[in-house]
Amino acid sequence: MIERKKEFFRGEKEVELGPTEFKLIDFLIKNPKRVYSREQILNNVWGDNVYVESRTIDVHIRRVRKAINIDGKKDLIRTVRSSGYSLDG
Repeated sequence: MIERKKEFFRGEKEVELGPTEFKLIDFLIKNPKRVYSREQILNNVWGDNVYVESRTIDVHIRRVRKAINIDGKKDLIRTVRSSGYSLDG
């Protein structure tokens, strides 16, 4: 993935992301392979002063996965059971 002025590419494919999904992938890409809990993601992507249900993370992760995954290639975002999510790309 290459970051360019709020544009992301996976291989040759430009990835269309909404503002929240962009902030989410940007957060994960800064420390690949590190596992983040839902709470850590909420605090870093949405901020401390916003009430968001922790399961909202699952919805946004699903949207990012749908946007960045290419058929036949490894899923870049890994779900770590009882822990959170990690970017493994």
